[in-house]
Formats: sequence, C-alpha cells, structure tokens
Amino acid sequence: MKEKKEILCISQSLWEGPKRVRHNIMREFVKRGNRVIFVEAYLTWVKLIKNIKYWKIFLNIFKRPLLNNEGIFVVTAPPLLPFIEWNKTINTINWLIISFWLKYFVIKKLDIESPYFFTFSPLTEKLIGKFNEKISIYFCNDPFKQIFKYKSAYKNIEKLENLLTRKVNLVFCVSEKLLEERIKYNSNTFLIPLAVNNDLFSKAYNENTIIPDDIKNLPKPIIGHIGVLNNRIDIDLIKRLSDNFVDYSFVFIGPITEIDNNYKSKLNILKSKKNIYFLGDKNEDDLPSYLKAIDVCIIPYVKDDVTKYIKANSKFFQYVSAGKPVVSTIGPKDLDENLCFSVNSYEDFIKSIEKAILTNTKTAIDKRKDFIKYHTWSNRVDEIEKIIEEYLKNK
Repeated sequence: MKEKKEILCISQSLWEGPKRVRHNIMREFVKRGNRVIFVEAYLTWVKLIKNIKYWKIFLNIFKRPLLNNEGIFVVTAPPLLPFIEWNKTINTINWLIISFWLKYFVIKKLDIESPYFFTFSPLTEKLIGKFNEKISIYFCNDPFKQIFKYKSAYKNIEKLENLLTRKVNLVFCVSEKLLEERIKYNSNTFLIPLAVNNDLFSKAYNENTIIPDDIKNLPKPIIGHIGVLNNRIDIDLIKRLSDNFVDYSFVFIGPITEIDNNYKSKLNILKSKKNIYFLGDKNEDDLPSYLKAIDVCIIPYVKDDVTKYIKANSKFFQYVSAGKPVVSTIGPKDLDENLCFSVNSYEDFIKSIEKAILTNTKTAIDKRKDFIKYHTWSNRVDEIEKIIEEYLKNK
C-alpha cells in the first residue's frame, strides 16, 4: 500500500478560475487519498490599494485552512511587498514572511511534519528547506521571464529561477524547450507534458450531453476557441479568417484578460462582426457541452518568444479529448492531421480549416480516442510518482 502524502503546493494562480496544470496535478493527488494544501497566488499591497476586490481574498489569510468541495485545503498567503520580481532583498523578505505564516498558521494547524513540497513559482528559492520537506520539486510550466510584462525584471527573474532549479531535488517541465533550459542547472530534470481530464471532456461524445442555448442555433460550421483570450491570441488572424469564411460562425469561450489598449480596440472591431461570437467565461463542467457543438477547434497563437516554448498546450488535449479536429499555429507539428493541422501562415490556416471539417469521421475520431488515452492527468501523476519514488529510493 502506497504511503499517503502530505503535499504543500505553492501556486501561481487562485483556485477559482481557469484550471491549469497546478490545479489538475493537485486534484489527481487528492483523488489518490493524499492531503493537499494549495497556496494561492500571492497578493501585493499595491494590488490591495488599487482594487477593493482583492480585499475579499486578503481576508482569507485569517481563516483556518478548510477543505474546498474538491477535498483540497486552499489557503491565501499574506500580501507581499511590491517589486519582488526586480529586487533580491525584497524577494528574500517576502518569502521569510510567507515561510513564517505557512509554518505557524497552516502547517502547524494541520499537523504536517514532512510535506512533499511543490512550487510552481520561479521566485521561491528562499522557501526550499524551510518546512522539513521530504522532497522539493519545481514544476516549470511556463517561460516565466518571457511572459512577465516588464523586461527590466528579466535578469533578476532568470537569476532567481536558476537558483531555485539548482536547489530543489527534482524539476518537472511541460515542454522540451523548458527541459533543455532547466536541465543545465539540475540533472534531475524530467519532461511531464500537459494533459487532460478525459472523463470530463469526453462527455462531448455523450448523446445525453445537451448543447447550450447560446451556441446551438449558430450557423454551421462552428469554428471554436476555448480558453483565456489575451495578447497571445492572434487577433489579426481571427479577423482575416472571419472575413474569408463569412458564412461560418467563430466562437470564443473564456475570459478576456491582460490586454492592452491597442488589443482592446481590435477586439471591439471583432465584436461588431456578425459571424464572431464572444460567449464569455463558462464553468469547466460546461465546456464539453459547448465543444459538442463545435466543428473545428483552433489555437490561433501569435508566434513569439513565448510560444516557441509551447508544443502542446492544455486546450489541445481538451479539444482532442472531445473528439474535435484541431488547427494550430504552434503545433504539435509531429502528429497525424486527424489530431492536429499545424499551420505556418494565414493561407495554411484557411486550407486547414476546410480540410479539418472533413475529418469529423469515425476513423479520425477513433484515432483521437486512442491518442488521448496516454495523455490524461492520471497518467502524468503516475509518471511523477514513479520519478519521486525512484529519487527517494536512491537518495
């Protein structure tokens, strides 16, 4: 019988909202009978001063850790001093505050002695070794330096991430390029690609799954994107596609976040077009119902210094799990077209959408079902546990 783990997870996001790799990995650990403490994305005093909505989150730091409806202890850390990304001294002070709070207001209250420590933040080197952890793991799921808004912080972020990589016992990376960079600083670095909750997204096949009212009567075919809409999405490409396929419906499901004024003005132009529909954010459990109505799923990312690190993102696996053909600017490039049309230009995108519509056949769908069996969060956690057990055995 496997030992039940006590897992302390430092996140880069809130629990509520779009579910990312850290949410899904921790969910899977809980399903296996382990206890998980999920420390939400840290606030800063600047955020608290600028926006009153963060005070509701801030007040959670005074609450006793409680289980949420998924069996996970979700806790909110105290707010931090600003400029953590720029200044090493401020970074050190902030993590001393967090480590003190975690020790005496979370770990002690939950009677945890030696947790398995996961961090998804590249800035947390000062936390390693503070909790008598059985093992420390850095889960690198983004090129953090490149996705940070201000280039003036790049040098310090890179330095802190490299220090963290050296100090932890294990490093997991979601893409080959991230692996290539992290393994320079820690030989115990492993590839753990993204995956999908196939039990949920395969409900798109179910004849009892009801298509929602706000999509079921849209003109066919429906070309769909599910996920956060931000500067990473090539909005100029979307406009050109909608101009070319005037009789098609282009549907976007998900929140609009982190956009600049130029992007916002372009987005307003799209909102005025008759064949583009923004349906807003939806509950995760409702996404298969929307995917059931979609004929072709798209990943229309801008190619830049961030997307070169991405081979297959979470939405790719969600689309395939739902049985849908995928057209993507970022790949994966090494797969059969029944799984993904990888495109390099606007003209390629047009041709691939036309081809993809024709791949909604039993043969293609069977290939998608076979492929996704090996890309579930359950399989990924199997891999993680195997690597952890091997490391501890040889420690």
